Amino acid sequence: MAKGSRRGGRVRDKWRDKQWIIVNAPPAFEQVPLNYIPISDMNNAKGRVIENTLYDVLKQDPTQHQTKIFVQIDKINSGIASTIFKGHEYAKEFLRSLVRRGSSMINYVDEYTTADGYVFRVSATAFSQRRINSSKQHEIRRIMDNVLKERIPQLSLNEFIKEVTMGNMGTSLMDISKNIAMIRHVGIRKTKLISSPVQKEGDLSIPPTEGIADDDGEFSATEGIADDDGEFSATEEVEEGIGETADTPATTNTTTTTNNKAKTENI
Repeated sequence: MAKGSRRGGRVRDKWRDKQWIIVNAPPAFEQVPLNYIPISDMNNAKGRVIENTLYDVLKQDPTQHQTKIFVQIDKINSGIASTIFKGHEYAKEFLRSLVRRGSSMINYVDEYTTADGYVFRVSATAFSQRRINSSKQHEIRRIMDNVLKERIPQLSLNEFIKEVTMGNMGTSLMDISKNIAMIRHVGIRKTKLISSPVQKEGDLSIPPTEGIADDDGEFSATEGIADDDGEFSATEEVEEGIGETADTPATTNTTTTTNNKAKTENI
């Protein structure tokens, strides 16, 4: 029995207070309707991250269920929410199906900037037919870096989103990597939006992009960047604490010396 009914009061139905809004896809996917969700407050709904599959967006090929798309609510107007692309990743079931005994998995992670100033952390992965030595793995990672470093700065945000989610970027990596070893799959396993020109201009309406967890930073050239802010803030607190601790004994000694002089003059 509800607590309100025991007191004789009326139980408040919170669902009646909620508003339903339509969530559209980012402009790269022609802003097609994605979700119909309830919200309690318009201001709190801004910045909410919603997970979909690529099939939910395009509805073309059933194999698109293996790619997850993350969108973030940017603006809400007349019950319709516009979104920005937050990132994507392989579904866990699909990633498990690629792992086989007797083969090698090669990962590479780095940050790249699109032509219009969006910074993404890109995770590329490759699976070989059989195990390959470390020198070939290093060469494949070097090729991944060269291709991504050459292509991504030439793409706009919408072009970049289509390249990494539709598999075109993985096809380009596959064509070059198979010259080094027998490769059965190459793709962009995960992307994450790190910063955008809107955030750099000081627009606080878009919260920091820290909601999606990072995996496989082992081969990243930018490993540990996400933790820099926490380390510096902790250092500043320690330094401030040391300064306050050093000032306290100095004040105490000055007071003690003054009292001793006063006692001497009285004597």
